[in-house]
Amino acid sequence: MSWLQLTFVVDVEQVEPLTAILEMFLAQAVTTENAGDGEYCEVAFPGTPDWQKVSVTGLFEESIEADPIIEFVHARLGNALADADSSIEIPTRIEKLVDQNWERIWLSSFKPLKVGSELWVCPSWCEPVAPLERNIILDPGLAFGTGTHATTAMCLQWLADQNLAEKTVLDYGSGSGILAIAALFSGATSAAAVDIDPQAVTACRDNATRNSVDHKLWAGQPNELEAGRYDLVIANILADVIIELRDTLLIHLSPDGTLLLTGILSSQANRVIEAFGVQYNFLTRTRGQWCMLICSRAQQAV
Repeated sequence: MSWLQLTFVVDVEQVEPLTAILEMFLAQAVTTENAGDGEYCEVAFPGTPDWQKVSVTGLFEESIEADPIIEFVHARLGNALADADSSIEIPTRIEKLVDQNWERIWLSSFKPLKVGSELWVCPSWCEPVAPLERNIILDPGLAFGTGTHATTAMCLQWLADQNLAEKTVLDYGSGSGILAIAALFSGATSAAAVDIDPQAVTACRDNATRNSVDHKLWAGQPNELEAGRYDLVIANILADVIIELRDTLLIHLSPDGTLLLTGILSSQANRVIEAFGVQYNFLTRTRGQWCMLICSRAQQAV
């Protein structure tokens, strides 16, 4: 089956009304992409990127007529922004797409990436650039986590610089398992990787085998995680989800353990810190609009 793809470049405030129009015309999917100079955000990662110009694409069945959709969009959105004597032109592109394995097409742009001190993320279909350094051989499958997003990259850089010998690790919201594997590469004795998505669990197990750490890495869904405490607990999720999971994360944290929290916009950091309370100390690292919180329990006064 073939598809018709219509792409419009609009100002950020036009994204919602344009999406509504495309859905009204029975778009099978609507996606957005930065069309200006704002920060790149990894595919499928939720957030609020600071984009000013946005490329909005509607995917339609091949039989749909494109002209009425384009005319309607230009009439509704172009005229709404026009001055009295002219209309606003909305850049538009029409493409015909043959059916493909869309879930994996974006992987063609995934290349070996240095993410920390002697630590690389290397796609399973590529040769390592530096074979004598630490290489995480990765195939994310349909799971989030390639190391390209700012939050994942910050975690990987931090993990690359740690000596985790004799430490145990819990990665809550593990996606592809990239952070759990990186922790094992930094000396951790064992890691548990938890994700609500069965496809992520499968990808994590496959990547553990691919990197010869399957004997050290357990992967499963939250209801399968056994009671226990860990020296390092990682949550690369979202601010609101981290706050919701606060008690769960702390239950699994050793008394002298470290929490590594990210997936947090810098504007949300204070809200996360307040949720954990004054009994915890936080160090903050930032990259672009994102931040990572390194948390430990405050020393109790004697």
